[in-house]
Amino acid sequence: MMDRRIKKTKKSIKEALFKFAVIKGMENVTVQDIIDEADINRATFYYHYKDKYNLFQEIVDETLEGLMNDVVLPHKAESVEDILHPPALAFFKHVEKHIEIYKIIIGKKGLPGIRWEMLDTLKTSIEKNIMQLEEGEFGVLVEKDFLVNFIAGALLALIMDWIEGEMPGGASELADQFVSVITKGVFRE
Repeated sequence: MMDRRIKKTKKSIKEALFKFAVIKGMENVTVQDIIDEADINRATFYYHYKDKYNLFQEIVDETLEGLMNDVVLPHKAESVEDILHPPALAFFKHVEKHIEIYKIIIGKKGLPGIRWEMLDTLKTSIEKNIMQLEEGEFGVLVEKDFLVNFIAGALLALIMDWIEGEMPGGASELADQFVSVITKGVFRE
């Protein structure tokens, strides 16, 4: 278990990074900005982190791990919609709860490479969930790789617009629409 002082120091370092990343963009944040805001000395920063990117990667890893822990398929369901809605809602609620972190991670002022990391994380989780679906009574009508890429890309694009305020609605509304597109399509006959 981590010492409380270390936890407190790391928390203040992360909060300092958040503050400046939102204002300046991640690329423009300096270690000096972080240590001044966190009120620590440079040696303390480097004791915990190799550089600002190492700090940022720890935040990304913790955030994506939390996301994947929150998004799980229910064990039993009557329909595909009943299976997909709970994890979709959990996904959007997680992003909503941590929206400031996601703005830094994948927002316009974030680092572009992190979007690819998030996409890979989403694809891994979605593929695992599709395999779980196929083990049950529900099958997939299209190539699995196509579906995995389609869902992961759609989720990433949706949250990128949502966190920047370019897409209205809350977590519940986005989950409803997303599941509707996946289960019913987008056109009326």
